Amino acid sequence: MLYKEITALADSLKLAVVPESFPRDRDQEVGCDSRVVEIVPFTHTDRYPLPGLLTWTIDGQRHQQQVTLDDYCGEALTIKVPEPVHATAINVVLEAGNDIILKNSATIEPAEVMPWHYYVKRSIDTLIEHGRDDYGLTKTPLIMALLDTVTLRSPSEPAQMDADVRLEGRIHRRGEQGSNLWYDQALIKAMHRLSDISNEKKYDQAADDFTRYFLQNCNKPVDNRHDFHTGLPAWGSHTYWSCFQDRAAGDMDGGGPHEILLFRANWQDMYQQAPEAVRLVADRVWQHHIIDKNSGQHNRHDDGKFGCDFAFSGGIFIHLFATLYRLTGDSNYLDQAKTVADWHWQNRNKETNLSPDCPGLKGRYDGTHTFTTISGPYAMLLLEAYRMSGDNLFRAMATTYVKAYDRFAWDDSAQSYYAMLTLEGKPVPDREKGEGYDAYAPYGYVNVWRTTFFSYEFTLSAAQTAVLAYELSGNTSAEKDVELLTIAKRWATVVELAMPPCTGRRWKDELEQSMPRAKEVIGAYAEDYGRAISFYVHLHRTTDEIHYLDLANTLAEDAVRKLYHNGLFRGHPAKPYYETTNGVGLLLYALLELDNPEEALAGAM
Repeated sequence: MLYKEITALADSLKLAVVPESFPRDRDQEVGCDSRVVEIVPFTHTDRYPLPGLLTWTIDGQRHQQQVTLDDYCGEALTIKVPEPVHATAINVVLEAGNDIILKNSATIEPAEVMPWHYYVKRSIDTLIEHGRDDYGLTKTPLIMALLDTVTLRSPSEPAQMDADVRLEGRIHRRGEQGSNLWYDQALIKAMHRLSDISNEKKYDQAADDFTRYFLQNCNKPVDNRHDFHTGLPAWGSHTYWSCFQDRAAGDMDGGGPHEILLFRANWQDMYQQAPEAVRLVADRVWQHHIIDKNSGQHNRHDDGKFGCDFAFSGGIFIHLFATLYRLTGDSNYLDQAKTVADWHWQNRNKETNLSPDCPGLKGRYDGTHTFTTISGPYAMLLLEAYRMSGDNLFRAMATTYVKAYDRFAWDDSAQSYYAMLTLEGKPVPDREKGEGYDAYAPYGYVNVWRTTFFSYEFTLSAAQTAVLAYELSGNTSAEKDVELLTIAKRWATVVELAMPPCTGRRWKDELEQSMPRAKEVIGAYAEDYGRAISFYVHLHRTTDEIHYLDLANTLAEDAVRKLYHNGLFRGHPAKPYYETTNGVGLLLYALLELDNPEEALAGAM
């Protein structure tokens, strides 16, 4: 690094000084429990390691160390200080030459686990203050998809780390330099909930501004240049909105497929903010995603052609149409929801009631097998369609799928479920990963702490759906379906036996190779914590068993200790980033559920 290079950046350089929120174990260097402090020089968006003389003063003691670029780990310097007994200031100076002297300070508070809503409020306050889009020529209320938890900036080139493994080789899913409203659906719910309990309307306002701006401004092209230029929002698993460049980005330079999967969208809230935009989304989904308007065969992409008819994209379409029926009173939307739901229903095995994930793909394993995609996110979205429309057809379908999976996948001797079944109900035993797309087939028993973002394994979602199905099975205890409660309790056993959260066996080697610190810092993704906490809160409320609430609190404390940092939650304990694709919004909402477990909330789904 040339001195001339450094001095040219002198005016934009800053120094971040950030203590970890909780101590490390007893450290031989300091002779007691230690607290790690991260020290990071950075520019407008990126970390910028500098050699020089590092000086820090704490409790009247002055320490110095000459640092080189080799002393930086992850572009950060770390020092250890004794765990404080009271709030203690630390002052840091980095002298990187005669003209560059960077200073900052921090206060190290004694570690204490606070009420769960404290962390949610701090996180959302941080996102509102530091996480909104001020990067391109146009400043917007969009919330960035990725933030450095030390600098509180969105890096122009974040370290890849686990991204390739987590996102299954599709790096555009990360939304680098941008925003993706689809993955922030749970965050939006948490912001609205926080407004309700705090009586501070700034959280509602920030959520509404984000939602409205995105829907009204952040769309793919609409022209005849490509099949995917349908004008649908630049969100989901292929495209996002680049806040650095103020345009659609991602696959095919922002003109790629519209693909929305898995999450329960806040269609009702979105409609309140931008009704014309949401109705246009629904109409374009029907036009471009629903390939056969009679059978309901659909494609996860919007090119108007036959393709992968994934269950968890079909569920999104069903929920969208059912919600538009409720909001507009237009019965055509209800008919559309039923038509799409009928596709998987008619393609199920009529004897076992097991449906393939992709009925239209007869030559691939996902066209001939069923997974927790059906009993998890797909059944959940059917239940949401029932909740929106009041039509019992959707609830009956969801309940049938949940029970069918339990009937054939549960192994009582192992106290676990198989992750993959033939449509005749035969479990697929464990085996080595296949090649290519076969690598994503979930052989053997379910893997609770999921690594990959999508794929075919949704253990925690299936657990959540089972208890949701029970909650919606009747208005009184006498009317409720006790078989569904038995299934939910089985899932509770599966999750408990897999605690504490850790890297699941599928993709473990690949994850630890891409992110070696995952071997040292044992934990899971924020999404996994959020889903498991929410599941146990709902099961506690359903059964009044304190054990389930204890499990939820244990998971929450583990998440806070390992993920909470500098007013944000990391996406994973081994990384320095807040990332929406790691499911931080789901964790925030689940913590608010746990903060008041007796209040019936919809769940972190």
